[in-house]
Amino acid sequence: MTGTKDVARIGSMTIGGDLDSRLGVYPALPPGDKYELVLKDAEHSAFGDRALPGERGTRNPNHHRAILALSTAFWDTFLKGDAEAKAWLNGETARSVLEKDDKWQRK
Repeated sequence: MTGTKDVARIGSMTIGGDLDSRLGVYPALPPGDKYELVLKDAEHSAFGDRALPGERGTRNPNHHRAILALSTAFWDTFLKGDAEAKAWLNGETARSVLEKDDKWQRK
């Protein structure tokens, strides 16, 4: 999970690589139960409950909704062995929590 504006800052220093380096991980993974979520315009704080110092954009409330839905289905699938959660995660319905320009992939 990442956002197109997901940059971790500590003071004036940026850590964690740029978008291209984060997006390079998914294609390098072997097939089988691998997922990628890229939220359009999401900053680093989209994955938490509050904005972080230095962030410039306004938060999209749907990002948090999508993160919660997809991550809950992922953990229910792989920690609980929930077949319904896995079917949802692997089906087209998972895209229903995303916006048009968000990216969801699985292999």
